[in-house]
Amino acid sequence: MGVKATEKRTPRQMFLLDRARKRSSRFASLDPHVVTTIADVRDSVAHARGDSLWVSYASDLTDALVSSASQGASPLGFGLFLHSVDIKTIPALSSFFRRVAFTSDGGFISAEELAEVLEADNRSDLFIGGSANPVTETITFWRGDLKPLTVPFSAFEKSGKGTKPDFTKFAVIDCGQTVQLGDYEAAVDAILYEYDPAYRRRISKQRLQEDQSFGASLRRLRKQRGLRREDFEPDLSAKTVARIEQGRVTRIRKKTLNALAEHLSVKPEEIGTF
Repeated sequence: MGVKATEKRTPRQMFLLDRARKRSSRFASLDPHVVTTIADVRDSVAHARGDSLWVSYASDLTDALVSSASQGASPLGFGLFLHSVDIKTIPALSSFFRRVAFTSDGGFISAEELAEVLEADNRSDLFIGGSANPVTETITFWRGDLKPLTVPFSAFEKSGKGTKPDFTKFAVIDCGQTVQLGDYEAAVDAILYEYDPAYRRRISKQRLQEDQSFGASLRRLRKQRGLRREDFEPDLSAKTVARIEQGRVTRIRKKTLNALAEHLSVKPEEIGTF
């Protein structure tokens, strides 16, 4: 599942607390109010809406934000803190914001990818970062809508090639679509499907609606024949078969259809009936 572009609409109010002005260009598509001084923080809090998004790279500006918010201003919206956050500050942040995401040791995607995810329609289905805790043997992920998701280390089983996850080398890559643990990689949509019941229900419903497509019929028939996507090579690449099954190919060439049918031992016109 890729990053889905946001349709043209009134952008939500965003405040970027950051003294590295060059980085603000990465968030240009979100039209941020760049806040670089404590005076700017106070002014921003006074004019903020209840659904605003605050992204901070500067701990002292975050401290000023907490101080200003405690003066009785209206509740703030959503807070994303990309610097080390003191555990004593977390309760205050939680009381002033509807939702907060933070870290104590880094672990977020780059500014460029972060901006893309925050703007995406499906940001709740993408990860922007997280942290692994070896004591509890869990990883807490932050999603693009700033909701947390905690899963156990046991969710990451050794791959078919024998690659084991290295929880000391945690990263989120591919614009929030892949979790990397050293040489080990896991798809974010697979993690969500396993550990988020609401996501699983939504995707299952979507799959049922798509179940009558040619791609779905091809997938059922392939599995019925006990074939992997790689088994269609060299006539068809595994990537091509995957694209057809996912409905990403709208017009299938006759040569491709015949190759599919030959490997599946059916007539070309029969594939869509399964």
